[in-house]
Amino acid sequence: MVVRDAPVVSHVEHSEHARRPRRVEVVEVLDVTPRMRRVRLAGDLHDLPVTGPTDHAKLFFPPAPGEEPPEPQLTARGLAAPPAGTSRPYREYTLRRHDPPAGTVDVDFVRHGGGLAGTWAEDPRGALWLYGPRSSASVAARDWYLLGGDETALPALARWLDQLPPVPITVAVDVADVAEEAYLPDVPSHVTVHWRHRDGAPAGTTGLLDDVVAGFTPPPGEGFAWMGAEAGELRPVRRRLRAFLPTAAVDLDGYWRRGVAGTGLG
Repeated sequence: MVVRDAPVVSHVEHSEHARRPRRVEVVEVLDVTPRMRRVRLAGDLHDLPVTGPTDHAKLFFPPAPGEEPPEPQLTARGLAAPPAGTSRPYREYTLRRHDPPAGTVDVDFVRHGGGLAGTWAEDPRGALWLYGPRSSASVAARDWYLLGGDETALPALARWLDQLPPVPITVAVDVADVAEEAYLPDVPSHVTVHWRHRDGAPAGTTGLLDDVVAGFTPPPGEGFAWMGAEAGELRPVRRRLRAFLPTAAVDLDGYWRRGVAGTGLG
């Protein structure tokens, strides 16, 4: 029996010391796919709290690649707001992989060529400041999982697959073209990935994730759904999921908004 208000997702808040600002340096760059660039950052990261599949942090970028980035300024209420009339110098990114002994963390950047982070990612070098993660999420054991997202969610999707148990997992991914499938080259037999290609259509306009959910047949037992994508693309998905999952078993993250710069994750 499914209890509709049963807690499925829980969050562990990290201490101020654990999520303190840390200055990091670029030590390696790798193009995982034509549109996804992995940047390895090194610094005082041995105790960085990265445990959940969607853990993310604020990255403070320099005015130009190679210049000194602004150090995060904290107040009693948390991160200080930028001066009036100025844009925030940070963006939030999922932390793909943390190596505590090496003191490194990998961050994957979608290469879209514009904006604060996108411009830096075309020439990633020098230093950044990293602030966070503020908390880590965990999910109660389920009989099956439905995951999905666009390119911005691929790091989190990969982390989900690293951490979930070997039960039926269905993944829907909305990407630019077939070349982006290289991001998840090998998945175990209990995972089914539905790749959907935009083939020239702008990101956030296709409804491809909704198409996969429309054709999804839930396996027996209790399930859980998580997706991260453009906020408007997730609205019809949420309506479909309500037909077969309780509200507490659905977690959809609007990672960005079409036409609005500097929002969301990735």
